[in-house]
Amino acid sequence: MTNKNVLLLAHDGEDFYKARIPFAKFLKERGYSISVMVPHDEYTARIQQEGFYVQNSSLQRDNTNPLALIKTIFEVRRFAKANQIGLVHSFKFVPNLINSFSGIFGRQKVVLHIAGLGIAFANTGPKYKFLKLVQQILFLIQFLRANLVIIQNPDDYHDFLFKKSFRNRIKVVKGSGVDITKFSPVSKTPDPTRITFLCTTRLIWEKGISELTEAFETLPTHLKANLQLLIIGEPDNKNPRTVTPEFIQGFQNNTLIRFLGKQSNIAEMLNSSDVFILPSYYREGIPRSILEALSCGLPVITTKVPGCNLTVIQGENGYLIEPRSVAAIRNAVEQMLSRQSEWKSMGASSRNLAVTEFSEETVFSQIVKLYNS
Repeated sequence: MTNKNVLLLAHDGEDFYKARIPFAKFLKERGYSISVMVPHDEYTARIQQEGFYVQNSSLQRDNTNPLALIKTIFEVRRFAKANQIGLVHSFKFVPNLINSFSGIFGRQKVVLHIAGLGIAFANTGPKYKFLKLVQQILFLIQFLRANLVIIQNPDDYHDFLFKKSFRNRIKVVKGSGVDITKFSPVSKTPDPTRITFLCTTRLIWEKGISELTEAFETLPTHLKANLQLLIIGEPDNKNPRTVTPEFIQGFQNNTLIRFLGKQSNIAEMLNSSDVFILPSYYREGIPRSILEALSCGLPVITTKVPGCNLTVIQGENGYLIEPRSVAAIRNAVEQMLSRQSEWKSMGASSRNLAVTEFSEETVFSQIVKLYNS
């Protein structure tokens, strides 16, 4: 790749800052000139403080106004032309759509990053079947202009209707990478009088929140005595499938299950917990929260859905369970509690998986190699 001027395009400043800054730094350290285009919010200044030029766009995550999308398409086009951008790398569905359309008018390479297929592919029923069809058509439009499409798990490839026509452009890079230094295990002595299961996630129903809480509430009484489930995350008010405040308030005085809201010390919380659990049936790429738990050396319980299923070797570092099943969650928790003497070895297996397959160095290097292929 001779032109190393890269524009990173995202729909949300906070999401970019938390999930993509390490990748931007990786590129910069290897001689790429990086610009970032995100909507203006409080994270614009933080991204700038990390040493990146930020161009604010008209795009807003919760704004589906076609005029705003068209305006952003031309903003990307003008910026790419004025700054001699050689490659535009976009993240998530709407930025990918904008990237592909703006690329029609320019010479820059178009890289689309698909981190999971989302709610339409996680649900059934007429509404979601229609949304899935629309999404498939829009994927086709995106792929026609794309030079490279990065997906995070092979199951997503099999769900694309037009995959055979674009098989040379679609490449699997597992996950978004995890900082194995920041998220590293600490030496600890398990406390049998207080066993902690931790779930960190965006609070939408498809993350299995209702099933998870019901499973813990219906555990045998003798198992609940020394047990607690901590759930970190906040409702996604821009998503119609957000967990409601009323549901969360229902656990306000619950000693078994506690909703902790948004937290900044995730590594510390992971290292003070015993087991990580995420019973998601959302169509994930690969959940970053699970990768962080693996890197901290925790046993993991998650589902057999695409993305999540790549993070657990059944019985070795945790359990893969059927999605949408209270009984499956409850049984996995009971099995995990019966294997407390093996948690250390299970955690070591998790850590090894994070280091060998999901580290930032591994994932980012694969992407740069694809840039140059």
